[in-house]
Amino acid sequence: MRKIVVFSVLFFILLAGCSQVPNNQEETSESLEAGTVITPDDDEKQKEQDESEDPDEEINETVVSQEFETDPLPTTVEELAALEQGKYARKVFNNKDGAEREGAELLDYLGEDMAEISSNPSDTELEYFFRETLKLVQDDYVGEEEILKNIKFQLLGSPEVEDPRYQFKEQLNIAILLDASGSMAAQIDGKSKMAAAKETITAFMEELPEETNVALRVYGHKGTGADSDKELSCNSSEIIYGYSPYEKEAFSEALNSVQPAGWTPNGLALSKAQEDLADFIGEENTNIVYLVSDGIETCETEPVQVAKQFYDSNIQPIISVIGFDVDSEGQNHLKEIANAAEGLYQTVQDEAELANEFNKINEMAEAWKEWKEKGMLELDLQEKQNDMDIFGFATRDEAKLFEEQSSLRYIFEALLSTGEISQETFQQLQEINSNYHNAMRTEVDKLQSKLEEWNKNSYKEALQKLEEKYEENQTNNS
Repeated sequence: MRKIVVFSVLFFILLAGCSQVPNNQEETSESLEAGTVITPDDDEKQKEQDESEDPDEEINETVVSQEFETDPLPTTVEELAALEQGKYARKVFNNKDGAEREGAELLDYLGEDMAEISSNPSDTELEYFFRETLKLVQDDYVGEEEILKNIKFQLLGSPEVEDPRYQFKEQLNIAILLDASGSMAAQIDGKSKMAAAKETITAFMEELPEETNVALRVYGHKGTGADSDKELSCNSSEIIYGYSPYEKEAFSEALNSVQPAGWTPNGLALSKAQEDLADFIGEENTNIVYLVSDGIETCETEPVQVAKQFYDSNIQPIISVIGFDVDSEGQNHLKEIANAAEGLYQTVQDEAELANEFNKINEMAEAWKEWKEKGMLELDLQEKQNDMDIFGFATRDEAKLFEEQSSLRYIFEALLSTGEISQETFQQLQEINSNYHNAMRTEVDKLQSKLEEWNKNSYKEALQKLEEKYEENQTNNS
C-alpha cells in the first residue's frame, strides 16, 4: 500500500514539473483531470471556498462534542451527597423491581429514560452513556454537611453546642405535621401508610415526658384527589390536637378521625405550624417540628420558601422531614424542604423505620426531662449520643454504592444479552463502573476515618472540625 502511495505522489510531481504554470501556481487533482490550469483568480476563489468550509467543519465538530455533554462525575463525598436521587434508585437492584427482570424486559422497564449508545462508541460517548445511565439509578448519600446536622440534633441540650436553638429551654414543644393526602392509603406490608403512621405516632406520644407540649396538625385531609376538589384540599390543614401535654383518649379520638383524602399542600402545613407556635418564642422554648409526608407538593404552597421563613423566625424551630415510602422525585423535593430549614431529612420505607426515627425524638425528650430534674445542671450526654451511632452514615453510603454499582451491571448485562452493545463495549462500561465506584468507596472510607478519629477525642472537637470543614466548603463553592 505504501509503494502505491509513493508512486502516485512521484507521478503527480512529474506532471506538475512538466506544466508551465504562471507564477509557479500548483494544480489541483481536479484541474489535472480536466486538463486545465488554475489562474491566480481561480486560486483566490479556491482559498475563499476553503476558508468558508473550515468554520463549518468546526461547527460540526462542536455539535458532535455537545451531543455527548453531561454532568461530571462526583469526586468527593460532598459532591456525591449533592446529587439528586435517580428515578430507579434501588429499584433495579431490588429483586421485586429489577434484578428478576432480564434482558429486554429490564430495558423495557427503563423505557425511554435510557440514553442511546452507538454500535462502536468513542471514549467520550462511553463516558456520556455511563453518566446518563448512572443518573437513573443514583442513590441518595450523606455528606459532611448532613452529618453536621445530625451531630447537632444528637447533641441537643448539650452545653457543647453554642447554637441557641439547640439548647434546652424550660419548655419543650413537639409538633407533628401529618400528610393526609390520598396516597397515604397505599399499602405497605398489608397495612396502609396512614394506619402505620397512626400506630407509630401513638406509640411515640405515649413515651414522651408528661411535661412535653405536643401538637398534631394534618393537611390535605379534605376533598379527594380529583381536580374538582383541588382547591378545597390544597386549602385544608387543621391542628387536631394541642398544644398541650399528651392525653391518650383525646389524642386517639382526634387521630382516628383522619383518613387519607386529597392533595398535598406541604407549604400550607408549615405555614400554619408557624402560626401555631407564634406564642412560643425560641428564647424560652425548644421547638421541634416534624413534617411526615409520602410525596411531593401537589398544590402551589411554596414549601421550600415557607420552611426558610419559618426557620428564620423568632420561634427558632428545629425542622425535620421524614419521607415515608417516597419515590425519587418525592425524596428530592422533601430533602429540599429540610435543607431550606437546615434540618434533617430521612427516608423511611416501612413502619419499623418510621418508629426508629420517632425513637430518636423520644431519647432527646428523655434527655430534656433529665436536664430539668437535675435543676438545669450541665449533663453528660456522651453515652446517649454514642448509642445513637451518628457515625454510621459512612457504612450506609458504602452499601448504597454497592447496590448502585450492581444496578448498573444489571443494565449493561441486559444490553449485552439483547445485542444492543458488543462484548467489548460491555467490558469498557464495566471498567468505568468499577473504577468510579471504587474511587467513591475510597472517599467514603476517608470520611469514615476522619469521623472515627474525631470521635475518639470528643463530640465537641468533632462538631468544631465539621463546622470548619462546612465553612470551607461554602467558601470554595461561592
